[in-house]
Amino acid sequence: MRSIRRLSQGARTSLRQVLWGLVLVLALPTILVAAAGLYSGYRAERQAVDLRMQETARALSLLLDREIEKSVLALQVLAHSSSLARGNFEEFYDRAKSSGLEEPSWIALFEPGGRVVFNTRVPYGVSLPNSNRPDVLQRVQETRKPYVSNLYVGSLTGQRLITIDAPVIIDERVAYILSLAITPDVFQRIIRDQRIANDWNAAVLDRSRRLVARSRSPERFVGQLASANVQEALAGAQEGILRSVTLDGIPVRTYFSQSPTYGWSFVISIPETELAKSAQRSLFWLTVLGAVILGGILLAVLFSRAISKPVDQLVAAAQALGRGAEVTDRTTTRVLEFDTIKRALVEAAAGVRNHEREREEVLAHMAESEARLRLALNAGHLGSWEYTPATGALTTTPTCRAHFGRAVDEPVSYADLVAQIHHHDRALQAEAVARALAGRTDLQAEYRVIWPDGSEHWIRVSGRMRNGPDGHPSMVGVSQDITERRLAEDRQALLLHELNHRVKNTLATVQSIASLTRRSADGSDPAAWNAFMDRLHGMAKTHDLLTVTHWQGALLEDVLKNELEPYQDGMRQRIRLRGPRINLQPGAVLALGLAIHELATNAVKYGSLSVPDGKVHVMWAITSGSGQSALLVEWVESGGPLVKEPERQGFGSKLIQRGLAQQLGGEIKLDFAPAGVRCVITFPLSTMTADQSGVSETQERYAS
Repeated sequence: MRSIRRLSQGARTSLRQVLWGLVLVLALPTILVAAAGLYSGYRAERQAVDLRMQETARALSLLLDREIEKSVLALQVLAHSSSLARGNFEEFYDRAKSSGLEEPSWIALFEPGGRVVFNTRVPYGVSLPNSNRPDVLQRVQETRKPYVSNLYVGSLTGQRLITIDAPVIIDERVAYILSLAITPDVFQRIIRDQRIANDWNAAVLDRSRRLVARSRSPERFVGQLASANVQEALAGAQEGILRSVTLDGIPVRTYFSQSPTYGWSFVISIPETELAKSAQRSLFWLTVLGAVILGGILLAVLFSRAISKPVDQLVAAAQALGRGAEVTDRTTTRVLEFDTIKRALVEAAAGVRNHEREREEVLAHMAESEARLRLALNAGHLGSWEYTPATGALTTTPTCRAHFGRAVDEPVSYADLVAQIHHHDRALQAEAVARALAGRTDLQAEYRVIWPDGSEHWIRVSGRMRNGPDGHPSMVGVSQDITERRLAEDRQALLLHELNHRVKNTLATVQSIASLTRRSADGSDPAAWNAFMDRLHGMAKTHDLLTVTHWQGALLEDVLKNELEPYQDGMRQRIRLRGPRINLQPGAVLALGLAIHELATNAVKYGSLSVPDGKVHVMWAITSGSGQSALLVEWVESGGPLVKEPERQGFGSKLIQRGLAQQLGGEIKLDFAPAGVRCVITFPLSTMTADQSGVSETQERYAS
């Protein structure tokens, strides 16, 4: 306490006195406002110039329309002349000659076909060539309206001209076309009458954006196209303002307006250097204001020295307090209010140190507990959550959100998670939560959830009721993704069912082979047992082929090779296989494998494979007749001994013609032709192939 009293004894300047000095410094923003006013004045002046020049360009574009309209009206008046209706062209020539139109200009009369009747530029009666503007004359004849051309060079005079063509309608038809030729001097006088400043530039443009008249150097630039950016601006707007460069290379601010009737444009350009003069005046005053502001800043520095040192002392004390260190600086700030603040900081430092020690002890216990909990959750791949039914608030960990297919930092509500539960399991989850809330018992539930990507997953949720800090009951618990466990259980059940089904089918097939072998062989035939064992061996080879593909089916070509490869020669010419890639179902593989085994056994004993030069050709294809698509397999033997029709039907024939046909719902034709056995097997494609979408398109092929 003694040290705190010493802090207040050295105070000489109050905070109020320091603030009075700051008030003077606050006057500086007024100067800044004045600077902003100067800038606003400059902007307003610039906008006023833009508005005035834009209005001038608009007025002059209307003047262009009136000038052109005056010539159009004069032509229309001449077109109604009685002498022209009577066909007295010489009288009409004299009237047109004395019409008093702007000079230099002249009038010509054309027939719609292009023949020149007369031209006031030459004496009446002088023969003139036909018009070289038949397209314009045709347009005036079709539209029956006056037409104003763009600037062009006359083919006879070599002058730059603008022509106005008007129809002469007699008896409801266009009998003649009256044409007025005007030189650019007419429009040059319009610009000259406006008394444009010497540094400015004014120009008249026709519809093609070509200069018709210009205030500066017209003899040099008339007839040229306007600059590219002016052309682009005129194409995009009826009037406007843009920054551009004149054809003689002067940066300007350009104002343009297009005439509403004839589409001609009037353009006024002011050099940027002239517009910059007003900005230079504002810049001068801004420089003066800057000097004043600099003086204000120097004044502020002088006043800030009176408070900078005390503030630095308070900052040092506050930083020490923030670090939890003891505030040991007991020197006075020489400001009464600052000394009071510093005394409060010294007292607070002592209290903070005590609270810091207590807080560190509590945090140490909490960190240890949280570490154990985090280790347990990570070890079990568990996500934790807390749900408050009264407020609907839900807090989840990243692992819990991941169980629902959500991103680590994605916000999620209780309604969002409930919406993801499979609609068949939603009632089960709601009932389990309601039962836990009503009886304040533990929550145990397993249900399916649909992730945002559409995949289905199994979730196990466990929870327990507790009272929150605000007194509202809440439920805390963990979630676990049990999808792999449930899928493993489903796969195990499916495999057991499949194994049971396939064992039964295999035993039934073996029983059928044994029964048929016994009935088809004599009781004293010693080869019956060998035939039975060969057939079982063939079945085993087919089973091995299916085992390699995990009983997902096998290719027809692989089934044929599996049975016929032992009889193939070194040049691979004795047995030929040809057909598209077809994947058979497991049942079709077993049935067709037995059939091919019987055909091969018969060929080895009695047919083409019993002699060195014998051959077997097996061909297959996809056929599409009037009904559904079918698989056709053709077995053809050649080069063997002469074949005779058997006196009785053996086991092989029964197996092929009865068992195989009944099992796969197909048709089998067995022909014992003298040249060799021929067997044609036809089955519906749906009972044979494992994946019909993978069967390539083939042309329909029949056995030869």
